[in-house]
Amino acid sequence: MREAQYAMAMRPILLLMLALLIGGCAHAPAPPEPPSPAEAELRQRILEETLAQIGRPYVYGGGDYDGFDCSGLVRHVYADAGIGLPRTAAQQRREGRAVSPEAALPGDLLFYRIDGGNHVVIYVGDGRGVHAPKPGRTVTVAEIDQPWWRERLHTARSLID
Repeated sequence: MREAQYAMAMRPILLLMLALLIGGCAHAPAPPEPPSPAEAELRQRILEETLAQIGRPYVYGGGDYDGFDCSGLVRHVYADAGIGLPRTAAQQRREGRAVSPEAALPGDLLFYRIDGGNHVVIYVGDGRGVHAPKPGRTVTVAEIDQPWWRERLHTARSLID
């Protein structure tokens, strides 16, 4: 008898949950707005300058064609596109607006916590980012959708509106 009373009491709750579930499935999220021509052009410029730096040496504190560290690379690429940024990754992380990592577009910045420090990567699309990793290495493309990267992701920022 108690089981029947319990089942009757739970019925409205289960129906409400089912209605919410079905209703939630009926409303697909709106597709993102396509970028304006000016935004698309700026993102393309950032992407081209980013990719042109692949193979340059890592240089601690570097921010020019002789070599880059992660934030120096970002600062250089954005300066080439007419956007001024502070010097360090920690400072750069406070610029622009937060975006969800899944919504990041080419040219957006992804910030990581690695070995207690800040690291910044320029997102280039398709789960890849360009960064200056560490001494002895060169500016390279990383597969940032891999678990090692996802576990260290701190935030994503867009400086392009």
